[in-house]
Amino acid sequence: MSDNAANTGLAGANATVADALALNALAVIGVMDAHDGASALLRSSRGQIARVHVGDEAFGVRITAIGADQVLLTDRWGRTQSLALPQS
Repeated sequence: MSDNAANTGLAGANATVADALALNALAVIGVMDAHDGASALLRSSRGQIARVHVGDEAFGVRITAIGADQVLLTDRWGRTQSLALPQS
């Protein structure tokens, strides 16, 4: 096996962590800093994925801040919640 193929297998194994996400709740699966500002990938409890920016609404919440490892959300009742990236 080539070094590249071995590294690819290792990366795949490291990227797969059992039970890292609660599948029955809203979760952050990624945070990115792009040319159009910080964005995050959210996964709904139904398995839907949305790329969001600060000010966007998705899955019944408004995105109020995006940090390096967490996203702040405000629900329709004004309650703020912090969702962190899964830890490996």
